Parts: sequence; C-alpha cells; structure tokens
Amino acid sequence: MMAKRLATNYEFLKLQVTPVQMKHIIQYFEQESTPQVCVLDNGDTELSLQDKDQVIPLTFQSYGHRYVLEGSVMVKDLKLANMIRKTVTDYKGHAKVQRIYESFSMRYDYAYGIVIKIQEVRNNKIRLVYEFEDTLGDLRRLYEAQGVEDQIAWVKLQVDQLLEQRNKGEHLNDIDSALTKLAHELFVLEAT
Repeated sequence: MMAKRLATNYEFLKLQVTPVQMKHIIQYFEQESTPQVCVLDNGDTELSLQDKDQVIPLTFQSYGHRYVLEGSVMVKDLKLANMIRKTVTDYKGHAKVQRIYESFSMRYDYAYGIVIKIQEVRNNKIRLVYEFEDTLGDLRRLYEAQGVEDQIAWVKLQVDQLLEQRNKGEHLNDIDSALTKLAHELFVLEAT
C-alpha cells in the first residue's frame, strides 16, 4: 500500500521567468484549475490558486523584463502540488520541498529545475536517498583547469627562451615587448 501524502510544503520556492513564460504559466494553471489572475498597479502579477480549504496567492514581482516569484507555500491538494512542481522543473526554478506523509516526510532540493537531493526524514533521523553528482561537469572543469596549467607552463617556457635570447643581447626592444605581453598573459592565466 502506498503512503498517502498529507501535504507538500514548499519551504523555499524561486522562479524567474520572462513575460512570455509568465503567460504560459497562467495558461497552464487555467487548463488544470480555476486560478484568479490579478495584475497589480505596480506591474506584479498575483496568481491565486484554490487549495482544498484555502486560497494560495503566488505573487510574481515585476522587474523590468522579468517576473520573480520567491517565497514559501503549504499545499494540501496533490494535483496542485504536482502543478507547482511541474512549473519549477519546466522553468528551471529553485525549491526546497517537503512532502509530508503520516509517519515520515521526504525532502527534495531543486536547482535549475533539477532534483539535486532527496532525503527521507523518519523519527527525527535523516537518510540520504539520492544526491546529484555532476561527474561530466567535474571532468570538464578538471580538464579546463589542466588546460590552464598547460598554458601557464607553455608561457613560462616562452619566457625562459626569450630571457636566454635577451642575455645574448639580441633584439632587446622586441624581446622586452614580447616579455611584457607574456607577463600579462601569465598574470591573466594565474588569476583563472
């Protein structure tokens, strides 16, 4: 028998969308429920959703060409909770969500619309169920870091060769100019 979800607590919820995406969100909620949409005097848009025995206002604040929703909300209706979850995933939102069941709860952390961590909380004990590991990204960052180290070694080799030529007294102005450029390049690479 599957456990019955009592509520979904969006402890933290953040979405940042364009005006076009805002229209799509409103249309999505209109297809699945009967929200009240109110555009406030300051340009903010409030989406009021019916949740069993209460109305949940989601206020998207207007910041020029962006709307930002930030806050927390407790949802009891499973369908409405899933609609909010879908909106978070579709629009690359951030959230900390606690799905509450009778004898335990599940915590989900979302970053850019992707679940990055799932934890089970039972009897005040936390058990890690899933944690996102960006192995490909880690390898890419390692490769890029190695690439910078290789570039630094190459620049140092060029500097050594130019210094040897300078010690011989050949083309001093050209060598000094090249050394200045390499010193700047080395500075930039080491700052990376």
